[in-house]
Amino acid sequence: MASIVIATRKRVKSYLKEIYGKNYKNSVQEVDDSFVVRQGSAAVNIFVRPLSKEDCLVTSQAYVVQNAKIGPKILGMLMRLNATNPVGAFGLLFDDTIVFRHSISGANLDLNELRLNIRTVAFFADEYDDDIRKIAGGFRAVDAPSALTGDAQPAAAKGTARKQAPAKKPAVKKAAAKAPAKKPAAKKAPVRKKK
Repeated sequence: MASIVIATRKRVKSYLKEIYGKNYKNSVQEVDDSFVVRQGSAAVNIFVRPLSKEDCLVTSQAYVVQNAKIGPKILGMLMRLNATNPVGAFGLLFDDTIVFRHSISGANLDLNELRLNIRTVAFFADEYDDDIRKIAGGFRAVDAPSALTGDAQPAAAKGTARKQAPAKKPAVKKAAAKAPAKKPAAKKAPVRKKK
């Protein structure tokens, strides 16, 4: 099973080099056993996973929106989109990041099939990221700092980066002027009346 995965991963890498040519080093980032490709406002991860002894899956996955508020309205929208999309599907990762992914067979993978897979996933992510954000908030992959895409800083695109509140200055305590301590007033003894 491992040999088909290794052979397919090598084929994917050679196809990516052919697709991106001289721009391969700028366009494709190799992270562990996967590849990250920038397409528009989407970052597409490509990874190879075993399926059977004779085949494996080449999966392209785009991180569409991070930090979205997940609720019935957005889940309903994603399920309706999944029911009408001809390929791929939206899903949620463990941290509620909304992704779009599509898998194809790796055993007989060719260059055009891989290119179309990447473009299709990038298209759906780019097409729906703003609609998803209108309903659920969050950041597009290109706007959010993410270890998943290898970015250290968010990109400011389409004016969607959130403004940070200015840092509050620590309160400085002024030394209180010491007033001389007052002496307690002497207690007067109660006056007794004589009978």
